[in-house]
Amino acid sequence: MFAFLFDPMAGNTSALLITEQVLVFAVFVGSVAALPAFIEFVTEVRKRKERIDLSLEDEVASSLRPRVAGMDELLSSIADLIDRARNPAAYQDLKIGNEVLIIGPNQTGKKSLAQKIAQLAGMDRVVTVFNPRDSDALAKAKSLVRGYKWQKVMLLLPRIDLAYQQGDPEVLTELDALIETTSERQNVLVAATTVSFEANSELDNIFGIKLVLPGARVGKAHKLDIPEDSQRMLAEVATYYLNEAKRRGFVLQGLDEQKFCERILDSVINPAEVEDIVALCETTALYRKRSKQATDLVFTAEILELAMARVVVG
Repeated sequence: MFAFLFDPMAGNTSALLITEQVLVFAVFVGSVAALPAFIEFVTEVRKRKERIDLSLEDEVASSLRPRVAGMDELLSSIADLIDRARNPAAYQDLKIGNEVLIIGPNQTGKKSLAQKIAQLAGMDRVVTVFNPRDSDALAKAKSLVRGYKWQKVMLLLPRIDLAYQQGDPEVLTELDALIETTSERQNVLVAATTVSFEANSELDNIFGIKLVLPGARVGKAHKLDIPEDSQRMLAEVATYYLNEAKRRGFVLQGLDEQKFCERILDSVINPAEVEDIVALCETTALYRKRSKQATDLVFTAEILELAMARVVVG
């Protein structure tokens, strides 16, 4: 056959026909050889999709039925945070991220509390990542949240502590990026839950606002020995953010500037905590004026203690 194929006296048509047959046969043999790899690829894609479907839920917020029996007092105590999430435009000058970490023991309704916050805050969707250790699910969640440009969305990350306990650098990088990029959007509220919590940990540093439920397990004393030069820097930071708040119309009531700053410096260990505490003072003061509980934008000792309890845990 091959002699005939290359016979110069043979007709061109016959030579081309045989060449095509050989090529088809080669392609068929190659396809059969590659078939197991192709089947494995298709199977892996299907398993990946099934894994994402099991790890991710995108639901209409109003369709959820959170069980929050016994949480009325807690929900009332965070009315300012709920109002801020419901009316972000009214708080747009306040510089604090839209992320909340709920800390509490197992089976205490942390996820239900987050869902109820979503409903009270007027969220349209709740995107839940049940397995924050799955990088594919995290990528899909980011795509979903970004797709809701004109709807208000809660990104819910139950048991986020499991991802940090696993310690996979790639997953943690993707998780941190997801939280940071989504919480910057005014239409997104990021809520996560955790059973275990260590002060001054990665989890502590990425969430500015913490809600601690009764019985929560919090490890390690927060306050560390801070060098003298760092203490001076923190004092300057506290004075700066207080002056910025005053410039926006907030005033102190029942305590002076020195006492306000000294109380903050008793507990904080970095400038980000100072900024978050002052921003939360502004949030509560603004909410109380909006809800006619106060006539002016005032910082009281009680408001300061509330803000500090939400930022400094442990």
